[in-house]
Amino acid sequence: MEHIQTVLEIAKPLADLSKKLYEVTKSLKDHDAERRVDEILDELRDLKQSASRLEDENRELREKLRFKSDDYSFRTPFWYDRAHPNRALCPKCHAKQIVGPMGEPGQGCGPDFRKCLVCDHGIEVGHRHLPEY
Repeated sequence: MEHIQTVLEIAKPLADLSKKLYEVTKSLKDHDAERRVDEILDELRDLKQSASRLEDENRELREKLRFKSDDYSFRTPFWYDRAHPNRALCPKCHAKQIVGPMGEPGQGCGPDFRKCLVCDHGIEVGHRHLPEY
């Protein structure tokens, strides 16, 4: 989490500095100085792109860690998010690090099944007892 804060602390000043340097470049009469400022602007753009990539990578890593944390518990045959203990999650989606809520029994499938609202994977949750003749 502190990495994201660091990236944000770096990205905003870089953007502000880029704007200021651009304004300075427009007022310069010396071509050599203008060229040097343009080089600095190019380096700042590269730094902003690096900060953005780091932010994306950090977000992906946090998402991966979320699925390995104690935020989820497994109660056969579904996963459950501790924040939403009554919402069953698809085990197939969970394995792919996707939160896939399960529909209610019979929703879009037979009454003894629950179907994932994300991947359509069906799981049997009950057995119907047929009347005997």
